[in-house]
Amino acid sequence: MNYKVYSWATLSLSALLMFSACANDDIANSENEVTLNGHKLNITINEETFEAEKPTRAAQVVHRDTIDMGDGLIAEVSIEPDKTAPTPQPAKTRAAMSEGHYTIYAVDAAGNRVADELSGTVSNGKFIPDVNKRIRLDPGTYTFVCHNDAFTKTATGLDIKGSMHDGFKDCPMMGTVTKTLSGGVETVAFNMKHFAARTRVQITTYTSYPKIFEGTSTYIHAHSSQFSTMHFDKIGNLTSRDFGATAYTWDSFDKFQHVGNKPFSSIVEPFETISSQYTYIALAEGENIPANSLVFKVFGSYYGKSGKQLDIDINAPLERNHTYLVKATVKTKDPLYLYQDGTVGYLGDKEVGKREPIGIVLTEKTATEKGMAVALKNADNNRRFYVGYGYYFNGLKADGTATDNMKGYEYTWTTDYLNPLYRGVAQTWRTLPPAEKDPDVSGADFVAYQAAGNYTTEPDVKITGTNIGKWFLPSTGQWRLLLAKLGGLNVSTVPATIWANASWNKPFVRSTDPTWNGIKAQSYFTQAGGSLDFDVYCLSGSSGDPSSFYLDLSTTNISFGNSIFANPGVGVDGFVRPFVYF
Repeated sequence: MNYKVYSWATLSLSALLMFSACANDDIANSENEVTLNGHKLNITINEETFEAEKPTRAAQVVHRDTIDMGDGLIAEVSIEPDKTAPTPQPAKTRAAMSEGHYTIYAVDAAGNRVADELSGTVSNGKFIPDVNKRIRLDPGTYTFVCHNDAFTKTATGLDIKGSMHDGFKDCPMMGTVTKTLSGGVETVAFNMKHFAARTRVQITTYTSYPKIFEGTSTYIHAHSSQFSTMHFDKIGNLTSRDFGATAYTWDSFDKFQHVGNKPFSSIVEPFETISSQYTYIALAEGENIPANSLVFKVFGSYYGKSGKQLDIDINAPLERNHTYLVKATVKTKDPLYLYQDGTVGYLGDKEVGKREPIGIVLTEKTATEKGMAVALKNADNNRRFYVGYGYYFNGLKADGTATDNMKGYEYTWTTDYLNPLYRGVAQTWRTLPPAEKDPDVSGADFVAYQAAGNYTTEPDVKITGTNIGKWFLPSTGQWRLLLAKLGGLNVSTVPATIWANASWNKPFVRSTDPTWNGIKAQSYFTQAGGSLDFDVYCLSGSSGDPSSFYLDLSTTNISFGNSIFANPGVGVDGFVRPFVYF
């Protein structure tokens, strides 16, 4: 008597081919019965669930590294169990069938593969047969093998190819059952095992979403061809893996989606993009990835820097049937910019005519603390203001000479520091802050403050952000912050007071001058359409009526000065560079 396993086209598909989250769920036998020359045979196909990570394992980082991507980009990468992976599957129903193409064949007791096989495609819960085939079997013991198209048939068994240039879209799945056909009702129940670890990629950037290039731009490959084709015998046992010339690639791993829909913000926040599909790293039970063998290649644009390839090495001991998240946090060494709408971003976030930078961020805004930025340009069309004895600074009381003074806004926009003794004479008539002009005061008084307070970015761009405050004349400590953040000044080399080592015509110059990278700092301004002069800048604050402060810059050195030492009676003149809180 011959057993005939007929084509799936002659069966109720839901009865013949079922996938669910639990391999132990039962399906009523009556739905799966296949009549073979008067004998009955039940066939069920279930898919194992990707293993849920235990709490102790879920927090475990498998691999962590830092990658220099060049062009000022740094990526902090890690590989860890995917705690949020959509691993749960619905209860077993007809709609739970996994889509894809499947093949069933039988191997007899002598190890010979039966010539006939069943194959077809599951789509939208329905099976579409390739052709109306059947398997003819004599009574006896057989090993039935079911596999998807990640496997290819060979003369000796099955392969999982290492080269997947057409897109490795399916997790390699195979199930085997050994059964003796002797009459009566027989059951062939396939539990499809995943011969792979599955991975997703999450890219995190700041101020804006990354732009991941789609197409054939993101894939996985092998270094030195060390992790290639897997070979199985006819009944599904792994026999060997190639370490030859074939690279393990999957060039369809390119679909990413934003997590949420975040707008630009005044606070630096993470923007996440995650792959919406998995890639699979073929692994057998107990098999390990050779060290330095596999790498993810992700092509994208980060902070407006295009074409920088993110290579993430995978040399961690990943396990079959586990889910992993490859996380990359991409940062830039560039400074943040303040935009006219009150948000922050990197220069790559600029949109000509829509979103334009107006300053460079020196202190980031937080949920509880305001941020601070420096204007891209000098005030009053690059006008120079006199910094000398008894001139632009008259009328402020002494507030010390500390080089960490951060009171620029208070000096500019409050009356707290007006000197009641104006040029040695008691005065009570001035009630306006220095930034506001008083008609009863000479135009020579507070002109630098007024220039800073009335700074405007128009006509180039109009400020629309309501969180952007008033511009002010910065103090010594605020300028010192700029010098450190943008030019690498070591503030420990700066004396605590301006009076330190001062002398006529040589204010605040030490035997070893504080150094900074002025050219680098200047580039941050010029690339955004601004400027930075290696010259003298006016500062706010007073060491006593009427001694004002200034900053002298060169490409490599800086010096803070007091007007009393600036050639008395002659003085110096300098630019006004406004700062602003946001």
